[in-house]
Amino acid sequence: MICDGSSYSKYIDKGINIFFIFGQEIALKNNARDEIKSYLKQHQGFEEKRIIQESEIDKIHQIILENAGGSLFGSKILIEISHTKGKIDNYIQSLIEIPNINSMENIAIIIDSRLDKINKRLKWFKAIDEVGLIIDCQKLKSFEEKIWLKKQLNFLDDKKRSEAIERISALNSGNLVAQQNEVNLLKLISTNNHDIQIDYVNDNAEFVPFELEDMILKRNPSEALRIIQSIKEHNDHYAALLVWVIGKIINNAVAALQSSRPDAALLKLGVWSNKVSDYKKLMQSFKLKRLIGFQKKIFELDLSNKGINKTNFWERLSDLVLELSSR
Repeated sequence: MICDGSSYSKYIDKGINIFFIFGQEIALKNNARDEIKSYLKQHQGFEEKRIIQESEIDKIHQIILENAGGSLFGSKILIEISHTKGKIDNYIQSLIEIPNINSMENIAIIIDSRLDKINKRLKWFKAIDEVGLIIDCQKLKSFEEKIWLKKQLNFLDDKKRSEAIERISALNSGNLVAQQNEVNLLKLISTNNHDIQIDYVNDNAEFVPFELEDMILKRNPSEALRIIQSIKEHNDHYAALLVWVIGKIINNAVAALQSSRPDAALLKLGVWSNKVSDYKKLMQSFKLKRLIGFQKKIFELDLSNKGINKTNFWERLSDLVLELSSR
């Protein structure tokens, strides 16, 4: 099926348990994967998750065989296969040849492929199309982008949604990842009880996450502190967004350090490939224990911004950014 933002729940309810996602559009691929995972967890009881690289196909076989019995009280396991390099046909063929793989109620498999386009006449493609759901996430046309964006902005009233669609589309035409970031920022403002002004989307909404993240990763403390000071003086309603941006950097670094494949983990988390080396330098500067300590500071900053913790929010925020960007 075409990856157009449609709901995948109807396919899951019909018993589909194998999903193959590919295509050029990263934002659509991420949305498809997240929607499937969320529905499997909330409505089908899939609690346990395993992330496996394509080179570890033997582990997949072992997990499936161990759970093939489908005990009523056994774990429902979601297996995420990350296809980042190499040929795909052999291990896909090996996977779908497992007896009754598409009828196991306690196993679900999401294959997230790096492939942009696929020859649909290939034997392995036809084989997986027979047992699962193939989701093709190609670039959207201009009018399709607006339809997609309208669905993403369903938390806004009609007037503000129309304004946001026009402004976001004008600023980020053809860049769905940037559009998704703008939507996330507006959603974050909304959930932190701020009145949403669509003007935020203009310069500042893009400036906050990308510029601050770059200054921290590039180890430029003076520019990072300048950004914070400017926002404190002119746009203090962005305090929650600053906490989110810094927290995302720290959480990404922690997750990558805890992974046996840091580069692949960062890409899986949505880090752009041109920022992976900067993240790795950050990870080399701090031990895991120190970064986990930073996570605690982010939690305390969030409480402070919400008025629950009576500490000086801006001072503690600046101290944390200075520590992160100076080493």
